[in-house]
Amino acid sequence: MMQQLQKPAVQMMLLVVVVAIAGVAFYFSKQPAASVNAPPVAKNAQPGTPAPEASLVAESKTVNLGDKRTAMMGSDQQVERFVVPPKKPAPPSLISSSSAAQRKKAEKPPPFPKLVHVSNAVTEPFVPKAPKLFAPRGILIKAALVITVDSSSLQTPVLGLVTEDVYWNHQLVLPAGTQVHAKAGKGRIRDRIEVAGGFTFIWEDGREYSISGVALDHERLSDDTFAITDGSAGIKGIVVQNDQYAQVKVLIAEALQGIMLNNRQQFQSIYGLVPQNTTSNAALGGGAQAASAYSKLLTTQLSQDLDFVRVGAGTQFYIYTTDVFEPDMASIAGLKQKNQPLNSWQLDEETYAKAQAENAAQNQQGAAAAAEAEKARQQQQTTDQIQQVRELISQPSASPPADSTTPTPSSSNP
Repeated sequence: MMQQLQKPAVQMMLLVVVVAIAGVAFYFSKQPAASVNAPPVAKNAQPGTPAPEASLVAESKTVNLGDKRTAMMGSDQQVERFVVPPKKPAPPSLISSSSAAQRKKAEKPPPFPKLVHVSNAVTEPFVPKAPKLFAPRGILIKAALVITVDSSSLQTPVLGLVTEDVYWNHQLVLPAGTQVHAKAGKGRIRDRIEVAGGFTFIWEDGREYSISGVALDHERLSDDTFAITDGSAGIKGIVVQNDQYAQVKVLIAEALQGIMLNNRQQFQSIYGLVPQNTTSNAALGGGAQAASAYSKLLTTQLSQDLDFVRVGAGTQFYIYTTDVFEPDMASIAGLKQKNQPLNSWQLDEETYAKAQAENAAQNQQGAAAAAEAEKARQQQQTTDQIQQVRELISQPSASPPADSTTPTPSSSNP
């Protein structure tokens, strides 16, 4: 081989080949390089016609999931397209786990309740309102009994009628003819029956109003003056005695009991004086016991039926009010006052206190609900983080797709 290369003809041939290769390389090096961002030339362009201007607006195209997606520049010409390979579907195990996780998230209830009312507003203090139609404490309402009342039976109701209209500030507060209902007190005081406590007024239309008061005596004389006992406590009546000799009978019975006990024959024993067991002593002992029983019976009757106070129907009396009279509080069956002598501001204060308690309870419930919701949210967040970590651990490593192709720049021959 070395002998062949040493020949002059072979050396000249190799020199010619090297010069030719160098000339070709120099020729190609002088040609301008194609621009990377130059718009592609349309393949179907006819010679002599101006080439359409290339558009740099991206073509909008709707591609379904799983279809082959392409991207190109321009919309009125056919150009070389860059093919984007479709995403390789995930393994069935990963799809099933992710769908199960999504379904589990969708089925879980929301961590927060739909409505949580939390009110921290500072409520204003209660301010009572003055009634528009009223009469002050201490007015005297004139009334008269409809039925007779006896102190021997305090269960008998005190029923009366208002005899005169009651005005205050030129406004009618209580009309005449209104019924008055009350109950007698503990008993009698001398020749009077005590009536104090609640009085219920019933209007002609059935409305009821309760107020606290005291019954006072009302005694008007014939000369339009008033007796000295007018306005004294209790309704004045008369003292009735069924047996005027009852007290004398009690005294006689007690005296007979003492005489019989002293006339018994007795003897001295270690226990003291002991009555002898004789017929006369037995008779005297029985008489003494009978006299004691009769004395007790008369004493009981004397304190009840034998001596009592009777206030006849038509007796006039005053009703002294100890509360503010508010006719606007009258209602059917006394429902507005709850059948108790309550004022309007007392009812308003009770309503205010009830609203305050309900508001405090709602605030406590709202705070508890908010705390529970925050705790549930934190638990849910922790569960989601754990689930995400499990999914990342169970997901296989993604390998590059085999059918992916990369675009190569096209070279044009001179």
